[in-house]
Amino acid sequence: MDREDAIDVLLRQWQQSPYELPLASMAVAKRVTRVARNLEQRLARALEEFDLDPGEFDVLATLLRSGPPHELAPAALNRSLLISSGGLTKRLTRLEKRGFVSRRLDPDDRRSLLAALTEQGLAVAGKAVIVHAQASADLADPLSEADRAQLVVLLRKLLLHQES
Repeated sequence: MDREDAIDVLLRQWQQSPYELPLASMAVAKRVTRVARNLEQRLARALEEFDLDPGEFDVLATLLRSGPPHELAPAALNRSLLISSGGLTKRLTRLEKRGFVSRRLDPDDRRSLLAALTEQGLAVAGKAVIVHAQASADLADPLSEADRAQLVVLLRKLLLHQES
């Protein structure tokens, strides 16, 4: 592939500068950042038809993939979503007002509320997750199956290093 992307231009400019920069690492970081930004924009557009923002979708999808009864304690949601309890409360409140989520006292811990998908939330989550997954898949369309598998291995290696 001989085509240049915007990162090639940026790197060439840095090569001309008086700074000693790790350009090979910068090439990886800048492309990962650009791909992530493009993916976030694509996914946000895909969710517009459901009037969901990505954070709200993440809550619905987490409850959906938890399986029946599609109900979790806030602590489990926090662990999965990697957000603060305050941020989760705001998302749950918005989703509850729209009829997608209900909350009830946890019978095992009366200081906590369980969050569950309502019938309406289950229907919206089921449709949104398909549209979301297709938008994600479209991003990787230019890659062969072998390229995708290799990219998964490499990205996992980066994540495991960062998160260790």
